Amino acid sequence: MSKFNGTRWRALKPDAQAFDRIEIITVPRLKCSGLSGDEWRISAEVIFYRKGKEILREACRNVETACRFLAYWHAMAIDNGHGYFAGEGDTCDQEGCCEKGTIRADLIKKYCNDGHDSELTTPEHRLFCERHKYRGNCGLDDADRNYIFTDAKDAAHD
Repeated sequence: MSKFNGTRWRALKPDAQAFDRIEIITVPRLKCSGLSGDEWRISAEVIFYRKGKEILREACRNVETACRFLAYWHAMAIDNGHGYFAGEGDTCDQEGCCEKGTIRADLIKKYCNDGHDSELTTPEHRLFCERHKYRGNCGLDDADRNYIFTDAKDAAHD
């Protein structure tokens, strides 16, 4: 029996990133002009993704310029609230995975960056797909010994 009553929260992953994929692509376009003639021109776009979904798209002159602006756009995206670090819906909480979470992992304790543990003040869980349900034994917060694993039915809505 749980010592908590009420809402169960999705736990922040210790290695969470705002985006799990960033692409820089060349975008060709045909410039048509009756005065100066027609020619192909290019620009570039930087696309930020999280869990397979496009979060943000920025455009610039070319790939070289996109590389120069990448760190700036990354920081601005996070500052503007585009980076999200806790669980998204019923998606697996493993970074870079877009699969549905089928295993709910209830945390037993919280750990700080220095490795000290503390009791949970509210119940927290993470969701993992079948492939990522094994969490290993190396970490503290995200290790099999720090979870109670159950079926994830309706866990995203707890």
